Amino acid sequence: MSHDQRPARMRVVADAGARGNAVDTSETQNGEVGEAGVAAGGLPIVPAMIFIIACIIGGGVVTYLMAGAH
Repeated sequence: MSHDQRPARMRVVADAGARGNAVDTSETQNGEVGEAGVAAGGLPIVPAMIFIIACIIGGGVVTYLMAGAH
């Protein structure tokens, strides 16, 4: 290998295990999600329906223009 193709030496700049606080295992940090958090995480039905309707309308317009209605 030429000098410019050799992999560079790697340097460790920080050791997360040595700090002692790499993983937070406190219950307040990892607590259960309340009912409000679960309800907000559901699927967005209205934006999804608007997207589907817009796709159908767009497909109709393209078909109208390409099928010879011009």
